[in-house]
Amino acid sequence: MNFKKIMAGLSLAFLLVLAGCGAQTTSEKAAQKPEYIATDATGAKMELSVKPKKIVSLIPSNTEILYRLGLGDKVIGVTSSDDYPSAVKKLPVVATTEINVEKIISMKPDLVLGHASMMSYNKDAYDQIKKANIPVFVVSDAQTFDAAYKTFTQIGDLTGTRKEADELVASMQAANKVEERARKVKAKVWLEISPDLYTAGQDTFINEMLTNIQAKNIVTEKGYPQYSEEQVIKAAPDVIITIYPNAKQEIAKRSAWKNIPAVKNNRIYDIDPSIVSRPGPRLIEGQEALFKAIYP
Repeated sequence: MNFKKIMAGLSLAFLLVLAGCGAQTTSEKAAQKPEYIATDATGAKMELSVKPKKIVSLIPSNTEILYRLGLGDKVIGVTSSDDYPSAVKKLPVVATTEINVEKIISMKPDLVLGHASMMSYNKDAYDQIKKANIPVFVVSDAQTFDAAYKTFTQIGDLTGTRKEADELVASMQAANKVEERARKVKAKVWLEISPDLYTAGQDTFINEMLTNIQAKNIVTEKGYPQYSEEQVIKAAPDVIITIYPNAKQEIAKRSAWKNIPAVKNNRIYDIDPSIVSRPGPRLIEGQEALFKAIYP
């Protein structure tokens, strides 16, 4: 009788142990289920089980997004071009003209944010980092506000900050409603990126900004074409926007431009290039800067 009781007790204890083990296994599996998911510019689907605590950013726009989403304390490495916010200047530099793969691997980040615009000359570096079992997410090369908004939400999905990303998008969309500030006569604008007359045309952030504030870009080609002096003179822009150092002095040397309305009326304005070219949270600041310059 005692023997049967002992065996029954042992059997019950054994079953309880098995049940406990089964519950623990299920719990562990649930804990490992990917919660942070996004598909990058290469079509690769990234699935992370936990929020990244150590992030490396390989382009300034990604860095700005991370800080705006409240993830500044998670950023452990940036590029030599990063300059905003000021806190990034104190962070380790892991990329200049080339990516320091060894340094990144030694830092053991949970997530590396790359960029599609760098894929052509940094693919090998990305592949090496991936081989070290470090997740690399390639952010799309956004050229419109909507594409930038998508980037914000993707990074939000990967880092557990989707709510913050949605709030950022909503605030930028609200600030972008400038139809009530439209002018009856659209100012014609020439945007000069460099002294050799490279400019920004259709399908670029700057063109979208000009459209939003009811200004007219004299450039009709797509992307970033190079213009001739004759083309600019013929278009007779009312305003010239520049984004490189000492541009006014450079333009003043061009005697053939003296009768262009923008030059004649001294309507040449310099804009910080980082707020009109980086697909980050400061795009609205860039648009506002353009608005104030074109319609003072």
